[in-house]
Amino acid sequence: VGNVILTTGYKTFDPNRIPQYGYGRLANVFTSVEFERMVNASGPTAGKILLRDRTHEPKSVAIIHCVGSRDENFNEYCSRVCCMYSLKFAHLVRERLPEAEVYNFYIDVRAAGKRYEEFYHRVMKEGANFIRGRVAEVTDVARTLDEEGKLVVQAFDTLFGAQRRIPVDMVILSVGME
Repeated sequence: VGNVILTTGYKTFDPNRIPQYGYGRLANVFTSVEFERMVNASGPTAGKILLRDRTHEPKSVAIIHCVGSRDENFNEYCSRVCCMYSLKFAHLVRERLPEAEVYNFYIDVRAAGKRYEEFYHRVMKEGANFIRGRVAEVTDVARTLDEEGKLVVQAFDTLFGAQRRIPVDMVILSVGME
C-alpha cells in the first residue's frame, strides 16, 4: 500500500431541533452556513449583509455560540470551530456595517489556535459586545417600545447575574458539527 486516506465527514447541527431559537419560524434568524454564504462576494447578496427581505441592512446583530454543541440535550462535545467563525462574523459585521451593534452570546470563548486569542481581543476592541450565558429564547414578542419590530434575545448574563433582553434585527445561530 502506497497511501491510506482516512476521511471523516460531518454535518451541521439542525437548529430546528431547538425551536425556542426561532429558526424557520422567525424570518431574520440565520444559520452560520447561511450567513457565510451571504457575506461571500459570489453569494446571493453579492457580499452585502442584508435581512431576509434583501433590501434592509441590520442595525443590530446577535451571534449565538454553541448551538447544538456543549449541550447535554444534543451534543456534549465542543465542535472547535464555532467560536472562531463567530468572531469572524462579528468582525465582518463591524467592518461592513460600522454603525451596527454586534452581540456575542457565549458560554466561554475557546480560541486555542495560533494568534486566535489576538483575534478575539481585536474583535472586542472593534466594539463587539460579549454576553456570557446560554440563550434561553429568541422571540418577536415585544415587552417594550424599543423591542417593537425586533427579534429579542433572552439570556441570563452570568457575569452580571441578571436576565437580559436584547432587541436585534438579525440573529446568527453558530451551529455545531455532528
